[in-house]
Amino acid sequence: MLKDKKIKKQTVPLDLFFWEMILFSLTLFLGIATAFKINKSLKVQEISVAPINFIHFFSYFIIGTLFVLFITIFIKSKPKKGTILKSLFVFTIFWGGLMTLDIWLAGALLWVGDILALFLMFFFLFIWLKNSSILIHNICIILGISGVGAFLGLRMEPRTVLFLFLIFSIYDFIAVYKTKHMVKIAKEMIEHQAVIAMIIPQKAKDFQGKLKEIKTGGKFMILGGGDIVFPLLLAVSLIPRGFFSALIIGVFSLLGLFLSFLIFISQKEKKAIPALPPIALFSILGYLINLIS
Repeated sequence: MLKDKKIKKQTVPLDLFFWEMILFSLTLFLGIATAFKINKSLKVQEISVAPINFIHFFSYFIIGTLFVLFITIFIKSKPKKGTILKSLFVFTIFWGGLMTLDIWLAGALLWVGDILALFLMFFFLFIWLKNSSILIHNICIILGISGVGAFLGLRMEPRTVLFLFLIFSIYDFIAVYKTKHMVKIAKEMIEHQAVIAMIIPQKAKDFQGKLKEIKTGGKFMILGGGDIVFPLLLAVSLIPRGFFSALIIGVFSLLGLFLSFLIFISQKEKKAIPALPPIALFSILGYLINLIS
């Protein structure tokens, strides 16, 4: 839920925003398209899904955050800490990614698609565990977040997501600027090569770089998973109203992403910022436009 990596150069290449925009857009579009396909299938089969309320979502998030904090603070053994953090990454990405691939492949290839989806996720995560490139890491993140966002977003009311957006934007600000525990968690995940976030390179060739090369103070920028999943949740929650309604949220969240980038590059010393608040601001504007259109 932050942009990490202190970038020591006083000027930040626009290439960074270009790749950030591409990766952000790919995840949102894939998540929206996946949710649209799921929703269409549910309508055909006349299946309804149980909604997720604010209390449940908020409780799960707090428990998850406290668990990760406990790991980063109290577990001193680096191998044990790394194993736990990587396990969390694999579990989250495998579940979301499998859902994304299964929706698209099973629809075209029936039961063969289920097997192929399972094989592909095992393949991507195997490479990620062995000697992952930044490209493989980002592919895993795109598949994982799009699946999680599609599944959860369809089970949430837009107003619930809006409320969560506001709460977690405030939380993001406090966690980055005040308590700074989000920065600590991000650094620990980066150190153990298990960061649930998009890694943004300055140049296309840097996608071939390895996760072990990522360091705070390096040439990469990080966009937290929460900064992507929350606008996706809002967009997907509007899928029942129509695909175009969801796309409006996606476009406006991109404007919020651009604002967060402007805030980032305007700093004299490039350091972590909470990217969620400006993304939330423009996503909510997109929602208001949906109401009056």
